[in-house]
Amino acid sequence: MASFEEVGVRELGRLWDEGMASGSSVDGNQAFARIKNKLDAKVAEMQVTMTLRLQSEAEAMKRK
Repeated sequence: MASFEEVGVRELGRLWDEGMASGSSVDGNQAFARIKNKLDAKVAEMQVTMTLRLQSEAEAMKRK
C-alpha cells in the first residue's frame, strides 16, 4: 500500500504533466479578469431573474 506521501508526489507529478500538456501559459491577471467578467455577468443575470420572479410573485400576491 502506498503511503500518503507517495500518493501525493504521484498526484503532484500528474498535475504537473497535465499542466505542461495544456499549452502555453496565460497571464494570471488576464485570466482572473476573464473569470471575474464571466462571474459578474452571471451574477447580473441571476439578479435580473430573481427580480423578475419576485415582482411576479408580488403581483400574484396582490391579486389574492
